[in-house]
Amino acid sequence: MQIPDFDLYTPGAEPGWQKTRSEALFFNPHVGVEKAHFTTPSRGTEVPWMVVKRKAAVAIAPVLEDGRFVMVHQERLPVMQTMWEFPAGQIDTAVTRESVIHTIQNELREECGCALHPDLGTLQPLGWYFPSQGFTDEIVYLFTAKPVCVVSRPEPDGSEHISDVRFVSAGELRGMIAANAITNALTLALYARIAAKGLL
Repeated sequence: MQIPDFDLYTPGAEPGWQKTRSEALFFNPHVGVEKAHFTTPSRGTEVPWMVVKRKAAVAIAPVLEDGRFVMVHQERLPVMQTMWEFPAGQIDTAVTRESVIHTIQNELREECGCALHPDLGTLQPLGWYFPSQGFTDEIVYLFTAKPVCVVSRPEPDGSEHISDVRFVSAGELRGMIAANAITNALTLALYARIAAKGLL
């Protein structure tokens, strides 16, 4: 598969921003906490801030040949709820275009048992978003994958539980969002980007 061209986010690329110093307070393979100090374009003194460190991630809207979206019903322990979501996952290596694409392919297979159509399948990059920019540096890269084919049952890793996979039309997806049946940021952000680009 040809890797699409897309931008990668560079922290501090906007002029006037700098992290001047930081102290790691906690770290494990999934999350870290640091006390950092920043200079900004509009403040004359350093600003201290507590930052939760997270790996970059991807969120993918898989689309079948008939135009329906593939959604997964996934348990989310912190909020004690099973949620309808688009497939998503963290990038476990350095963030490059190749690692982003590799993660997308893995998440499609693991979470919904799908793969890009071998002849017609394309990935369309839709930029990125920050899930909670007030306290974490996590960034999520957004994509559509179409068309996809169902090739297996979902194979989530040991920490995940997916109870169902559903194929929904654009109208059904819009209705789920309007009815507050979809409440997670990654799915809402990805839907908004798809809608804004006129892809529904």
